[in-house]
Amino acid sequence: MTHEEQQALFDTILRRANRPGSFNVENGIRLTSLSDGGAEGEVRLTAGHLNPLGIVHGGVYCTMMDQVAGAAACSRGSMCRTVDCEVRFFAPAAGTKIYSHAQAIRMGRSITVMRAWVTDEAGTTCAEGTYTFRMKEGFPQD
Repeated sequence: MTHEEQQALFDTILRRANRPGSFNVENGIRLTSLSDGGAEGEVRLTAGHLNPLGIVHGGVYCTMMDQVAGAAACSRGSMCRTVDCEVRFFAPAAGTKIYSHAQAIRMGRSITVMRAWVTDEAGTTCAEGTYTFRMKEGFPQD
């Protein structure tokens, strides 16, 4: 894949992830950057992201990590679906925005494994996880 083709793929993934009415947008998640085997996203926190204790619900962390890890897994032009995730929660988020990050551990033809983590505005790691994806060649056109 040429640099131009790769950039066009990144632009397509970013556009689809941030499309109005998409799962990401409806849940306040914004994919902010994509690279070969890496991705980042963010959420501006609202009351809807909090659990009954008033802290960010663990499902928000899991969903953010799955979204950025999945985007990064697709960064070479294949489709993917999550087959497994293992998540560890470390600290409640402070501030009004949280950030998700993903980096490849292994990108194979049929299985990709990603490390993902969430940080808050102070840089504290709130959660981290390992996400495994089943890959399928080809990427659907718009």
